[in-house]
Amino acid sequence: MKKIHFSLFILAIAGIIAFALFAIFGGNKKSDILGTWVTDTCVIQSGFQCGTQGLAASINNSTQQYNSWELHKNKLILKGKQFKDRRVYDLSDTLTIKKLSPQNLTIEQNGKTIQYKKIR
Repeated sequence: MKKIHFSLFILAIAGIIAFALFAIFGGNKKSDILGTWVTDTCVIQSGFQCGTQGLAASINNSTQQYNSWELHKNKLILKGKQFKDRRVYDLSDTLTIKKLSPQNLTIEQNGKTIQYKKIR
């Protein structure tokens, strides 16, 4: 009888540890975000591409040029350069991932929700 209680105790501890690790490291994997993501909010599709080894690119955006990306829990951070008033500034866009599936990405940035679809 004591062996059964001890086994259940060990299973409960393992479950708590697994839950804590998921909470700490988040459910999004870097491989889930790889690809080309676009939105139809404008006349033409715009968005970004997350490539292997942390490389990134902007799509149809002449004022922002992404060159790298990072994923921290539910935050996608796109880094690069912004071109404004004939000057070049460092850029770091933090996008909060609200929903991620193989073909759809919903993010929130500065209180605005944007939906992207994966095209490749």
